[in-house]
Amino acid sequence: MYQSYNLQFCYVSVYNPSMSNEIPQIVYKYRDWNNQFHKNILLHNEIYLASPGAFNDPFDCKIPRNFHSLTQEDREQFKQDLATKERHKFVGKEVEFNDHLKNLSARMDNIDSFQKEDEESYFKQMNAHYGIFSLSRIFDGILLWSQYGANHTGFCIGFWEEKLRTSYGLCNRTGCVSYRQKFPDIKPKIKEDEEEKLSRIHIQTTTKSIEWKYEKEYRLLKAFETSPLPFERCVYVDNDVFSNVTLGINISDRNSKEITQICKQKGIPVYQAKKVPFKFEIEREQIA
Repeated sequence: MYQSYNLQFCYVSVYNPSMSNEIPQIVYKYRDWNNQFHKNILLHNEIYLASPGAFNDPFDCKIPRNFHSLTQEDREQFKQDLATKERHKFVGKEVEFNDHLKNLSARMDNIDSFQKEDEESYFKQMNAHYGIFSLSRIFDGILLWSQYGANHTGFCIGFWEEKLRTSYGLCNRTGCVSYRQKFPDIKPKIKEDEEEKLSRIHIQTTTKSIEWKYEKEYRLLKAFETSPLPFERCVYVDNDVFSNVTLGINISDRNSKEITQICKQKGIPVYQAKKVPFKFEIEREQIA
């Protein structure tokens, strides 16, 4: 199976300080208190780095290189560069290397099949080795409360962004999601310099359709050296990483009391979300 992607770029932090004006001090995660998995974030200070394969958007982290965009000359150059890269595998095996080149050429002649092969190979690696913690830059997203906060009956945790980004080995890369009308066109290249590689990865992991713009998403990304087991995707943080907790407009009295009691023990301020009179807006007031 042809594989020429390199996932190891993420083992070095590439956080860009110029993004600081775009990223607020606090980032938010909407949760459902009736979901035990969701409760762990507050009960056990557990942050889960999800595989892209679990995302609800089939295009998220699924932006491939576009082999259809290559001219015939580009294809020949790609084959030559790939052959040069893989030449060390066939030292002293010239016949095998020539057969490999013929096989590569035949596969690239069927560009549809080659495109599919490349996508399946890379996305399989990405799902297995990437962990992403998705958040929002806002606590008052009406659709976010409906979609991720149990129809406004759940809760929303605020995190101090800098502490998340710099502590616990939580991530290797951070970024605000970019929302686009047009699908990105990534030209396949074997010889990528570091800047080109980081640019490609940034596009692939932080680009979504304009239809998701309301989420105002900010994410932390970690690349695992080996495919992690589910428990290895968990990161545990201290109480001081939590900035606040906001309770949903329609949260039950029971859940409100449980969450408030836990937050008091951990020293986390608690807010109650409420509707702004005569407007399609949400505000909040501190209750503990």
